[in-house]
Amino acid sequence: MLEKFKLFFQKKFILFLLPFFIFFVPALYTIKDYNINWDEPEHFMRGQAYLRYFLTGERNYNKLPLFKESQFFFRDRTKKVEIKLPRYSIYQNTILDGEYYLTQATGHPPLNDILASTTNLIFFQKLGVLDDISSYHLFIVICSSFLVFLVFFWVKKEYGLFAALVASFSVSLYPLFFAESHSNIKDPVETFFFALTIYAFYKGITQKTWRWLIISSISFGFALGTKFNILFSPFIIIPWVFIYYGRKILDLRKFWFAFLAYPFIAFSIFFASYPYLWASPLKRTLEVFGYYKSIGSSVGGHLQPENFYIFGFNSYPLQTIFFTTPMIVLFLFFFGILYVFKRGFNEKNKFLFLILLWFIFPILRVTLPGSSIYSGVRQIMEFIPAMAILSGIGASFLVKQVSSIMYQVLRVKSKNKKKLISYSLCSLLILSFLPITIKLIQIHPNENVYFNPLIGGLKGAKEKNFPYWGSSLGTSYKQGVEWLNKNAEKNAKVAMVIATGQNVPSIFFREDLGFENMAWSATKRKGEYLIEAVFDGWIREWHYDGEYVDNVLKPVYEVKVDDVPILKVWKNDKEHTHPRFLKEKTMLSDKIKWREGEDEFSIDLEKEVDLMKISISYKANKCTPFKSGIVYLSQDGEGWTFEREPVRDAMIKDYRFDYPLVGKRAKYIKIILSSDNSCEYNVEDIKITYI
Repeated sequence: MLEKFKLFFQKKFILFLLPFFIFFVPALYTIKDYNINWDEPEHFMRGQAYLRYFLTGERNYNKLPLFKESQFFFRDRTKKVEIKLPRYSIYQNTILDGEYYLTQATGHPPLNDILASTTNLIFFQKLGVLDDISSYHLFIVICSSFLVFLVFFWVKKEYGLFAALVASFSVSLYPLFFAESHSNIKDPVETFFFALTIYAFYKGITQKTWRWLIISSISFGFALGTKFNILFSPFIIIPWVFIYYGRKILDLRKFWFAFLAYPFIAFSIFFASYPYLWASPLKRTLEVFGYYKSIGSSVGGHLQPENFYIFGFNSYPLQTIFFTTPMIVLFLFFFGILYVFKRGFNEKNKFLFLILLWFIFPILRVTLPGSSIYSGVRQIMEFIPAMAILSGIGASFLVKQVSSIMYQVLRVKSKNKKKLISYSLCSLLILSFLPITIKLIQIHPNENVYFNPLIGGLKGAKEKNFPYWGSSLGTSYKQGVEWLNKNAEKNAKVAMVIATGQNVPSIFFREDLGFENMAWSATKRKGEYLIEAVFDGWIREWHYDGEYVDNVLKPVYEVKVDDVPILKVWKNDKEHTHPRFLKEKTMLSDKIKWREGEDEFSIDLEKEVDLMKISISYKANKCTPFKSGIVYLSQDGEGWTFEREPVRDAMIKDYRFDYPLVGKRAKYIKIILSSDNSCEYNVEDIKITYI
């Protein structure tokens, strides 16, 4: 009897470990291949500040000596360097510390930040087995791995081993999920807690036990402490409960204590993990709700082109899912939907009805008029496990249907032959995941810019100008940094084009490289390297900086997916400048026709030129200095194009206005300068640089 128990335990234990480690091992192995994303520095700094506050009561790092030696080991991996303990994270910021975060609201709740900082404390600061950045990302990998296990375990219980395997493969190999599980501190974590909340609630109701409902409330609290997406889960759970119980809905009275405790437990976790709320609970909680209202609505205009809206409904989320989901998952998902409508509503536990609601609602809430979403569908990632479950069930349904047809066509009566046919079909479907596996290996670590063949890959998405094509949220930067570490000359300078210095951890760079955005020299061309991700809208949004590097400089390195650059490195010197931009000419005031009006200043160049810079100085007078300027260009004096004020180098200092351009063709220029009071421009000197 004891031996049988041991054998049973070993089988169950292996079954428990297998789906978790199928995802965890490759995710951990590749964890160093990813940069942080644009959002993470703020989360890491806040997490460290709150973690220190919880562990020690300290609101700052004054009692914590921060040694530079603690960071040196991971700057140069080619050398074996003795590290003096203690080690500290670069995100233990002495300015953005507990004093700051206890008085400032900074968007999303911080529980995930605190938990990620905990893995940093254990695996980097204490044990030193992972580097500073990977130790934060370990928390995301762990949550993502548990999600894969949860999908496998749940589907196996409901629909068997084959459906569970397909469902777990569908999650693991979903390109967006695999990539974001390495460097997205919010969405994969929220997806896991979201899934666990629904699973535990399902178990509590179907097994009629309050204990699972308590587990669900705890998971709800962890999800709420990460992101407010979980607040929409009742729209999934409540309809399912009514369908499941039907006329016996009053039987829920037996769970009255668990239902009363549910919101108390969930909100207690949210409140306890968010020290900023403690000083003024109601007022500051409403601030957090206000933040979500502002980012969850499209007040002021649509975020996608108008052709994506049908009667006010935004088709962008559905189109994005359709074009970024692997073909095999889409194919099996279709059969899963067929099975739902064929058999799902007759199920005793109404499991498929629950999963269908789970898939539909996250997408529906960002499709409805007045809602918004941007940069793909990472913000509603909780739809992915539901889609994967339906794909697994669709695979099982498909095998049964095809097997049945083959039995009849081939007139198979032997049970062994029937098993052989079924097993062969199952194996074939499992092998159908091989193409997406190979594709992910080919584009690694850029899986989050994947587009499927229905749109022609990333190349097709770019050609069709699909919104946010190529947007990786900065996770591609590390590939450019690694190229610089291998190829840049000693003591070279490096700057970002769009992003700030915090978007790439300084410890990633070779020790002698000077990484600072102040190194940006523009047309002075001092030889610094420039690095930036390339995606839909990046030039449009950032005007001069983006246009300068894209039009004036030749890239020295490119990261490509489907032959489309998603990151470029430039060297800002004459050697890597397109020849035409080295032939600048200057036009001074005595050669320029200009006119000063009541509210604008206009210039007639008398010929079309490619403008590089407009400089205007004007005499000091009783007016306050001009604060901003708007420039309009025209080739014929009738059709005018608005030129956005550049991010850098477009400065109005004292009584001088400098406006850089990048070869914009024009004959006429119109400038509107504004100050606190209206007055004459009193122009003293004009200088036009052109090619």
